[in-house]
Amino acid sequence: MRRVVMKFGGSSVATTEKIKKVAEILKRRKNGMNDIVCVVSAMGDTTDELLSLAGELSKNPSRRELDMLLATGEMVSASLLAIALNEMGEKAIALNGVQAGFQTKGRHGFSKVVDVDTFRIEKELLEDKIVIVTGFQGLNSNEDFSTLGRGGSDTSAVAIASKLGVDCEIYTDVDGIYTVDPRFHKEAKKLTKVSYDEAMEMAHLGAKIIDPRSVEMAKKYGIRIYVALNSASVLGTYIGEDSVEESIISNLSVQDNILLVKKTLKDESVAELFLNLAREDVNIDIISKMDTDGKTLVRFTSVIDEKNLIEKVADDFEFVENVSKVSIIGNAMRNQSGVAARVFDLLNSNGINFHGLSTSEISISIIVDTIVKEKVMNLLIREFEL
Repeated sequence: MRRVVMKFGGSSVATTEKIKKVAEILKRRKNGMNDIVCVVSAMGDTTDELLSLAGELSKNPSRRELDMLLATGEMVSASLLAIALNEMGEKAIALNGVQAGFQTKGRHGFSKVVDVDTFRIEKELLEDKIVIVTGFQGLNSNEDFSTLGRGGSDTSAVAIASKLGVDCEIYTDVDGIYTVDPRFHKEAKKLTKVSYDEAMEMAHLGAKIIDPRSVEMAKKYGIRIYVALNSASVLGTYIGEDSVEESIISNLSVQDNILLVKKTLKDESVAELFLNLAREDVNIDIISKMDTDGKTLVRFTSVIDEKNLIEKVADDFEFVENVSKVSIIGNAMRNQSGVAARVFDLLNSNGINFHGLSTSEISISIIVDTIVKEKVMNLLIREFEL
């Protein structure tokens, strides 16, 4: 039996004309498939528009009520897509996250998928229907709608694919994964295949192609992901066990709006500082600690949006804004020595100062002032032939 899960993002269903085009793609695909499940995001900027409406009524709306509100966005696009398919003579049905069996846990707005009971999905597939499922949402233990956060529809799609044991195809407004964002570097190379680990690093380090949680889930359950243009007209990129690229570095990613935070500890330990930050749910990335003249200086990076939360912990933090993180990623770094040395030499010989650096088995990230970000990117592109 040939089955597939397909996911279309907000830009792919932004208008009724685009929804018709997605319906045509699904209709054509149904001719060669037994079963199709299609996960959709909300239309275009609907999520932002709904958040703006809530903001007109309250500066601090209830997270529960926000989830109730935001869940409607995907319901609109799913229903319209099912209507379009029915009009074309295809049997189709739209299911929201609850009807599709999504069980979640965690905070409203940042929930995680616990399980997906696919009974209803399987039932509709047996009736030869194309099943349209709302991404981004599910039901928590209080029987309330909860949402999965930005990129949650990718995770919804992979979760269904994991339960059905099939491939997951994610269609977006880019035609695959590149060595560098092609909008910045026109000669960037499209990658035919990247490993799960590379894709997770890319997503965590700024590439906005796919949600990192979805890749983590795909790796856990051995689900192959295919990322391609929403017209389904050109070959995209596969995410799976191994990369076929021979280059040491397969990708350069960038994150802007990084916040560099400094604090000299007085009457608290490093552990106490980070416990207090954790209680405020502050997202922390790179950490460094230096002891000098009997004082302890702690530095860490977060994001600009977390500044207000950090200020709740203490009033003597020092902040450095207009900072970016530039990262290089590649599976081959596991077996190649000297990559970090090349990066240090490159920065030093070009007079680039950096605030911090972190590494993993397959990545190196540099914290630099945003004003020199593009210079650093161009230097790395030339050095590693990206």
